[in-house]
Amino acid sequence: MMIRYLPLDTPKFKYKDKVLNAFDGPIDFAWWKEEELTERVRGEEFESEKCWTESALEKYPELIEYITKEFPFKYFVYVKLFRANVDVGPHEDGNYVEFKGFNKNYNTISKSYLQHQLDTEPCGYRMIIKGNRSSLYMCDYDEYTDEPFVLQTWKLIGKRYCTIPETTDCFALQTNNSPHGVDKIKDDNDRLLLFVIGKLDNEKHNALIDRSEDIYSEYVVR
Repeated sequence: MMIRYLPLDTPKFKYKDKVLNAFDGPIDFAWWKEEELTERVRGEEFESEKCWTESALEKYPELIEYITKEFPFKYFVYVKLFRANVDVGPHEDGNYVEFKGFNKNYNTISKSYLQHQLDTEPCGYRMIIKGNRSSLYMCDYDEYTDEPFVLQTWKLIGKRYCTIPETTDCFALQTNNSPHGVDKIKDDNDRLLLFVIGKLDNEKHNALIDRSEDIYSEYVVR
């Protein structure tokens, strides 16, 4: 059965406070405030390598150095920091080949890069900078539609909470076909996470996933 959530056997990130203080979240999207760390062209489909923004290079050099060294990507497609101060409802992180969102501002994804994601799940890399480590949950739907984002027709079942152990700050999520959300915990107002997708080095990625599953087997959610 596919791994949907897995803590990663990576070193703790030492500069979380610096990132926390530098974050400003200028973009409003869905449930959260975002700051994009890689260049993004809304009209382009996700697939090719994207450069770091000048702002990210100036504000977050330690974070960029960390994920370049510790995350097994050949290159990065989309990297952002995001903060949600409300309940984050069930959603999926994957992009669509054709659907651009109701406001026509979502990036689509190439068929080849989508296949790469499907072949390397769990392929979504995350880091918790600050926040509750047990409020993320995986869930399922007992009704499903291929029509994008018609969430009102889906019924939530099987809410399973995930725990990020204190020995790591990083975890992997299944990107496609894996609904999940986050409960807003009282006073958890500075919650901040890093979102990373890109072209993975399959051998290094598989080695990290296998090693992490051995170490954190009790935390795995499938």
